[in-house]
Amino acid sequence: MKFNKTLALLFLSSVIIFSCKKDPVATTVNQDQKYFPLQVGRSIVYTVDSIHFNDVTMTSDTTHFQLKEEISSSFYDSAGGETFMISRYRRMNDTLNWFETDEWSAMVNKSRAEKTEENLRFVKLIFPIADGISWSGNQYIDTSNGLANYSGWVYRYSDVHAGKILNGLSFDSTVTVTEYDNENLIEKDLEMEVYAKNFGLVYRIQQHVSKQDVSASWNHPEKGTIVIYTVKEIH
Repeated sequence: MKFNKTLALLFLSSVIIFSCKKDPVATTVNQDQKYFPLQVGRSIVYTVDSIHFNDVTMTSDTTHFQLKEEISSSFYDSAGGETFMISRYRRMNDTLNWFETDEWSAMVNKSRAEKTEENLRFVKLIFPIADGISWSGNQYIDTSNGLANYSGWVYRYSDVHAGKILNGLSFDSTVTVTEYDNENLIEKDLEMEVYAKNFGLVYRIQQHVSKQDVSASWNHPEKGTIVIYTVKEIH
């Protein structure tokens, strides 16, 4: 009988120890959610360079301005998920006042992070984060309804947990998300974002340009736009 009691106690102890161990996947996901921090009152300011190439005049115009995204409020849906409202502001330089341009929204849960931009819902990140993982970030967009340019995008992780310096700001851990990357002899399209742990989106490039001279360098395209967002301040 003593032998049986000893076995029972050992079995019970092993069950207790096993049940107390943390799920490594859950722990990883919790850490990965820090790449998309959402909290009312948080704000981030970007410097924005917008370059427009004119194929008629064969010239380019560059506009510099600042963009601020501030989490202004949040609410819970019927399923208990929390959605955060993001007020967006713009100004041309530090000496001018901000003026509000629009309002977006965002949410994050154990499986993904989403952001709604101009009524378009994007799956920005999926968890856990790892090199080479891909997903359909535009899955909620009806590409048959005049939005065909969002069709065929495959989001993919790279440079996972890499350190970066942007605008003089140092980030210990970042992840790059290439949303769309397509290039041929006359067209080049790139949509890419970089997220920093504990800070969120710190860099974004939207490049859609074209040329007729296939031998010409992409440094001087003939038509299209390039918009680059780089973090300036985080509050």
